[in-house]
Amino acid sequence: MGQLSGHKVKFLYRMQLKRSTTSVSDIARLMKIRLISAELLLAVASLILAGGLSVKWIELLELIVLGYMGLGGSAAINSYLDRDVDAIMSRTIDRPIPAGRISPRVALVFGLSLLALSVVLSAFLLNILTALIIGVGSALYILFYTVYLKRRTPNAVLWGGLSGAIPALGGWSVYAQTDWAVPLLIFLVVFLWQPSHFWSLSIYYRDDFRNAHIPALSTISENRTIARRSLLFNMSVIAATYLLYFVGHLSVAFLAIMTVMNVLLLAASVAATQNRPKEFYWRNFRFSLAYMIVFLLSMIVSGVLSPTMVAL
Repeated sequence: MGQLSGHKVKFLYRMQLKRSTTSVSDIARLMKIRLISAELLLAVASLILAGGLSVKWIELLELIVLGYMGLGGSAAINSYLDRDVDAIMSRTIDRPIPAGRISPRVALVFGLSLLALSVVLSAFLLNILTALIIGVGSALYILFYTVYLKRRTPNAVLWGGLSGAIPALGGWSVYAQTDWAVPLLIFLVVFLWQPSHFWSLSIYYRDDFRNAHIPALSTISENRTIARRSLLFNMSVIAATYLLYFVGHLSVAFLAIMTVMNVLLLAASVAATQNRPKEFYWRNFRFSLAYMIVFLLSMIVSGVLSPTMVAL
């Protein structure tokens, strides 16, 4: 079948654990710090857009710390659940668990502990709704996406995007629990953005996904078909950013910055529909990430200049 058996994977872990030690960077990789930092930035942007400079620094600090705990705990559990496929894919084979630097049991206990602490402390320090959103987002990521969808259907990335976009609601709920139109539109932008972003990655690592028997869209469709679908999603993303601008009364700075980024996103998406080497899609993947970071930073700027200032 091309996969490592459970016994072989366990043997690999045991042998490598004997000659490896855990470092701070291993813990960071287990928590997928780079990935969850972008998700945490989404929560922070939503919070700042809601309240601007009236947001208390202690609330911002608590959101960052507890957010890292919740997102990092979920990522560690994901790493535990995906340890068999991570041991096969060249992109992930050096992650701490398949490389034998962290044992699966330690990773699971660490992840569950972090996640539980995040939810409980959020309920006490922030509010019950924020704690509930963290719990629901984690359940969507761990149970719905990782356990149920990822190995069953190419559409996993579509519905799995629910968990990736939910920090928009969590950040907003720290400041206010009303006027949900704006955070739902932020949620919509991120939700629509994720499929094209992942599809570019899956084209570049097509062989990895095939070898691991993960039914990514790139394993069953050719590049141009995927690119056309990505174009439709990215056009929806562009439309959603302007809807967010008008409904949320965001600053002119947001409008100007995102117009430039939207033109670039549209141009890259159209170019991808032609026959391109896989390196082109890797560059699109990196640009897509830059697009999202700029979108989030633009919301923060807008929040500082002209916050939504919802009714508390």
